[in-house]
Amino acid sequence: MKSQEEVLVSVTGLNRRGWGVSTPSKMEVVGGVPGDTLKVKLQKKKRSTWHATLLEVMTPSPLRVPLRCAHAPSCGGCSWQQIQYQEQLLEKERRVKTLFPSIPCEPIVACQDPWGYRNKMEFSFSQNRAGDFFLGLILAGTRGHVFNLIECHLVSPWYAALLKEVRTWWQNSSLLAYKMDNTGSLRTLIVREGKRTGDKLVFLTVSGNPDYALNPVQLHTFIEAVKASVPDKSALSIFLRIQQIHKGSPTQFFEMHLFGKDHLLEKLSLSRDFFFKISPTSFFQPNTAQAEVLYKVAFSKVSWPKKHVLDLYAGTSTLGIIAASMAERVTSIEINPHACFDAESNKELNGLSNLEILCGDVGEKLQELMNRLDFTPPDLILLDPPRTGLDSIALTHLKTLSSPEILYISCNPETQAANVQELIAFGYCIKKLQPIDQFPHTPHIENIVLLSLSP
Repeated sequence: MKSQEEVLVSVTGLNRRGWGVSTPSKMEVVGGVPGDTLKVKLQKKKRSTWHATLLEVMTPSPLRVPLRCAHAPSCGGCSWQQIQYQEQLLEKERRVKTLFPSIPCEPIVACQDPWGYRNKMEFSFSQNRAGDFFLGLILAGTRGHVFNLIECHLVSPWYAALLKEVRTWWQNSSLLAYKMDNTGSLRTLIVREGKRTGDKLVFLTVSGNPDYALNPVQLHTFIEAVKASVPDKSALSIFLRIQQIHKGSPTQFFEMHLFGKDHLLEKLSLSRDFFFKISPTSFFQPNTAQAEVLYKVAFSKVSWPKKHVLDLYAGTSTLGIIAASMAERVTSIEINPHACFDAESNKELNGLSNLEILCGDVGEKLQELMNRLDFTPPDLILLDPPRTGLDSIALTHLKTLSSPEILYISCNPETQAANVQELIAFGYCIKKLQPIDQFPHTPHIENIVLLSLSP
């Protein structure tokens, strides 16, 4: 076989990225479904596996369903849109069971509405050598190749209307897309939405190179373009972020508030209504409706009440705030200063006096906390770390703290499984294992593990 050759391939499974794979011919195909027979074009070979482009579905799998989006399956946003939703759930459940063998796994919790669920999306600006303009998502299997997005069924329809207005603004300007040689202006466009409140937030990231700075006229016309896509201007916030790069120095970020409120407001309905102010860069669960399900299920696994709860990698302290309504005292730790500021605001917004927020590295702040004379050991630790999981320092502190229970929520079960194995070796055991589908039509999985310290 050679590059650009057209061949027939039978899809036998899915790889970690969610692409169809075949054996023994060792190919991966974006958009392939187990059971398909496909006509594909070979592109490149890496580590004995060919990456191939789908040309035609010769014999569709019984698991294949019609595509809803014009960009699927080549868009990197949702690579499983062509797979029956029930099969997506079973595949995710199988992956969790493989990572946690011999542990009883609860059936995965489905997303009630698997469409239009995302409250945040990041789009990229790009130009090719011909100077053509692209504003959208990145093509699956490419290194940063952006396409012009005209529709997306993972978000509300106004996102596509916004992109159309911003793309037109860009084409009518003299601005260039940012390149890695630190030329050009426009980098990314982050769009967020309060699903329960209707608030909308638009966040433009530009280069910090002064030679490519936006002038006041360009900023004004950008603001007007964004406003034109949103009927209710009172619910709109617009921000600018300047990303400044100096060789040999850390990247610096500067934010400017351009229009509207200085935050986005979202609501979660659990045992009561909780409200959250969210800054442009603060983490919040991307699926609001399923976040309510996630937190209800997660906290139902824990034995209450608790005297002291530690909430690590807290973000805007969503977990800590919910726990504070059930525990005597909660301490949240988060490294992002913007998220910490939001957490303090959210603490007041929800009328809580038993929540302390510490801003800084989890490992360092845990050490400071344990050195306090009045430190009370936690009887529950909440973990919701980034995809990379827990570092060695945090794991060491967890062992020192020896909390009777640890509730570990993760969007990357692979790193979670590795961390859990180390905690099991220390003496913890898994009491509950529960996958949740937060991201339909993608291979991403949210997973809950409740650990208990063996006596």
